[in-house]
Parts: sequence; C-alpha cells; structure tokens
Amino acid sequence: MSTHKAAVIHARDKPLVVENVPRPVASTGDAIVRILAADIVPYMREVITNRRPYPLSIPMTLGNTAIARIHEVGPDCVTLTPGQLVFCDITIRARDNPAVTMLYGIHGAIHPAAQKLMDGVWRNGTITDLCLLTAYLVPFGGLAEVDVKPGEVVIVAPATGRFGGGAVGAALAMGATVIAAGRNRAALDKLEHIHGTQRLTTVQITGNEATDTQSFQTAVGHPEGANVYLDLSPPTIKDSSLLVAGIRALGSFGRCVLMGGHLGNIQLPYGEIMFKGIRIQGRFMYDRPHVLRLIQMVRSGLLALGEKGGVTHSEEFGLDEIERALDAAEKLSGWGGQVVLKP
Repeated sequence: MSTHKAAVIHARDKPLVVENVPRPVASTGDAIVRILAADIVPYMREVITNRRPYPLSIPMTLGNTAIARIHEVGPDCVTLTPGQLVFCDITIRARDNPAVTMLYGIHGAIHPAAQKLMDGVWRNGTITDLCLLTAYLVPFGGLAEVDVKPGEVVIVAPATGRFGGGAVGAALAMGATVIAAGRNRAALDKLEHIHGTQRLTTVQITGNEATDTQSFQTAVGHPEGANVYLDLSPPTIKDSSLLVAGIRALGSFGRCVLMGGHLGNIQLPYGEIMFKGIRIQGRFMYDRPHVLRLIQMVRSGLLALGEKGGVTHSEEFGLDEIERALDAAEKLSGWGGQVVLKP
C-alpha cells in the first residue's frame, strides 16, 4: 500500500506526530492532489491545544487551505488532469444539504450532521502568495453576501488582523470606499501605506462606544452614514461596544455582516436597527462562486497578493518542522505576516 507523510493529532495535550499514513486512491468524483504549500493560520496551536475548542475527530491530519498539483483523478473526471495547479478549499458543504458545513482539518462546525463529514471522508486535511487567498476569501464571502457595490462605504473592524487586512483589500478591489478600524495606530498606518488610496480611511478605536461611534461617523464624512459594517470581532471581545458603534454608523437600509469569532450573546441598538431598516446578516466562510470571483479579481489585477498586497514577512517550513511552524504562525497574527508549510 502506498503511503505519504502527514502531521497527525492524537490528543489535544500532545504534540503533533509526523507519520506515514495510507495514500488515498481516486474513485468516482475524486481527485488526489500533491500538496505544494499549505497555509497555517495564527490560531492553529490554539485549536490543537483546545484553547479554541473547535470540534475535531481525533486522531486526524490537521490542515488548512493549500496550493497543490493534481496527482490522480477519478474515472469520471473530464476537466482536471495530472500536473494541473489547483487551490484546495477547506469549506466542505454536504451535497444533499448545503446548510451542513465544516472546515476540513480544523473545525467540525456546529451542525450535528457535520460530524458525519468530519468523521468520514473529510476527516483529514492538508498541512507563497497563492496560499494567502483564504485570508481574502473569508471576508469576501461576507462582503459578497451583502452585495457590496462600487462607491459604497464599508467599515471593517477590527481591520489589522489576518482576516481584517484581507477584508480591506477585498473591499477596495470591489470598488468600495473603506474605513478600517483598529486599536494599533502603527498597524493602521501600515494599511494606509500598503494601499495608498484616498478610498481608504483609518480610525483608531478606543473601546468606548460613544467615542468610536463618533469616530466612525466623522470618517464617513456625510450624514447618510455608511452602507456596510463588517464585524470581525475576535473571541477575546468581552462586550458589544464595537459592534454597536459600527451599527450606529450605518445609514438607512445599511447592512451589517457578522463574521467574527465571538460566540457569546450580544447587545444591539434595537430601536435604531428598526427605524433605519438595518439588515443584520451572519456569514460563515464563503461559497464556491465566491472562490471563482476572487480568483478572477486576482487574474485581472484588481486584487494584489504577496508583497504588493502587504505581505512583508513570510516564513516557510517543512513538514518535519511543524512545531516550529505553529510557533511562528502564532507570532505573525497581524496583516503582513504569513507562514507556509511545504511538505
């Protein structure tokens, strides 16, 4: 039986083990790929150690999005061919019920039926410039969900992390005017330097709801308010002050999309939402059409990757260096840092 190396988690209190596992064989509807480079998210070690208690089916091969080449295809394949360069997406949706979603190699999601996907054929994941596609894809899924149009005003908060920085780049590429908010002034200045456009304004937030609301409204610059607020609040957020400030900066019929890691309850300005007709939309990840749209934006030059997109610190590791890679990724959590595993 053919085998390949994989980084396997056997327990959440133990290091990953690089071991030989059986190589899958392509059947109907399948394509087997050879991983060239896989992205490591900054919080991957938190997932492994259960600091982020994502549901996992242990033992399993951890992973994330990756760039690969086709190694073998199933008998019914008519387009993919061995050697072809492909993007491997981690968002898995059940064919017979798209509401059942999981992220292979990292998150079993919350739908009970998703456990069947993670326990079965989608149990194991994968562990350059194209690897950063997912940092844009996640927020792009939310921006596309609320139909951001050229010329609209989009507030992104927080905007200096991995997905926040991707949201800024994606929204600008969609033709929007962007207000990027965060606590770190130096990180905000870096975003301004990266994009160098008058369509980007930055706001340093304080955690005070009234102050941040006023700052957002001032940055919008007109009484009609912003069109879209993209909330990317991390799990460490303790209250709803930033979310409320973002909602209050929206104009009539504004749209708020929730994509952060906050899992607790939130408070909302009920009356303001009702009288303004504000739409609040949750969005988990993205769909296949979003992937194709984003790739078209990259091909056309609307969206820059790599150094042109602001990546100033990139580190590469082999599979046997997985523990060092996890440590490096944890330290490079802001926009501009990237850690890639090259098995």
